[in-house]
Amino acid sequence: MKIVMDFRKYDGVVGGVEQGVIQIVKRITEKGIDVVLLSKKGRIDEVQEIFRENKNIKHIPLSVKSHVMSLKNAMLDIFKIQRIAAVEDADLIHFPYNWSFPFRKHVPTVLTVHDVIPFTYREAMGLLRNIFVYKPAIKLACRLNTVITTVSNFSKEDISKKVGVPKQKIRVIYNGIRNPYKPSSADKENLRNRYGIKDGFILNVGGIHERKNIVRLIHAFALLVRRENYEGKLIITGKVSGAPYQEKMKRLCDIAVAEEKLEDRVVFTGFITDEELDTLFSMADIFVYPSLYEGFGIPVLEAMNSGTPVITSFSTALSEVAGDAALLINPEDTEDIYRAMKKLLNDKNLRKELIKKGKKRAAEFSWDKTAEEYLKLYSDIVIT
Repeated sequence: MKIVMDFRKYDGVVGGVEQGVIQIVKRITEKGIDVVLLSKKGRIDEVQEIFRENKNIKHIPLSVKSHVMSLKNAMLDIFKIQRIAAVEDADLIHFPYNWSFPFRKHVPTVLTVHDVIPFTYREAMGLLRNIFVYKPAIKLACRLNTVITTVSNFSKEDISKKVGVPKQKIRVIYNGIRNPYKPSSADKENLRNRYGIKDGFILNVGGIHERKNIVRLIHAFALLVRRENYEGKLIITGKVSGAPYQEKMKRLCDIAVAEEKLEDRVVFTGFITDEELDTLFSMADIFVYPSLYEGFGIPVLEAMNSGTPVITSFSTALSEVAGDAALLINPEDTEDIYRAMKKLLNDKNLRKELIKKGKKRAAEFSWDKTAEEYLKLYSDIVIT
């Protein structure tokens, strides 16, 4: 079997989508599947370095500078990538990032739609782009591709309802999670000094977006400090890109911090590495993830995998991913977030129970399982 895999999204940073492509490609090529990997011409050397130990991969550069939805990328979907599939005698093409427009399919195509967040939260997307570009384009992409995959049953239902895709066309394949970094005492001491950690801390990760619900978390943390005399800090990771939307969200967070007089208790770390993230996970009193919308929620599993007790939302995909291994809250209720933090800090037996359940739950998700599911899907499509 030969698969054309679209890796245009890689732009020097390995985020969740890029990690998925890397892990899937590495595993299926180890099983003898041939992969034609498409990436930006300007990134081809980096991509080759990522896969330097893997055989059965042919690298083909594409003359494009951005992976975003555009006429140029659509033309690549329609013409260039289809010609590559024909020349390479490929069995199918996998587009792993939310959109593609294969009007002239040479072979079957798989499109992975991780979520349809902009139907609910526009965030940085302008109103006109949301209405006249994103929404009709996603509907068209889902119609044109042979099979749609997504990362949770919640996302399957959401895509079907909001985009109008028949449920039988959508296949759920969960994400995997990476192996956690094991921090040294020096790693921990370095972060204690960097962030002024003396009395423990509550951790939140995932970025400064409206749906991440950081403002409510800050107000809930203030209740914990005032009512329970919690002496630790609230540490929030995630890079603020400098874009107007991101700057606006950061200002709202800063206003909440100032209102609560918590300038010395709330830390915004900016970008941190996976190693630093796992070090913080291992040190945190609690991981709190009160997001209003997630198509999956990898940080929940990463925290569990590091042995950190988790509080997260009962809404969207988060309860599906967390199972019974987290304390679930109403993310729109500041008091509920506060009560959950209070309970988990004071109840040692509950902490031990959630840590144990969390490790067991995280072990159910792996890139090996994800790759096996994709191999089965590819085989089903090719045989059909």
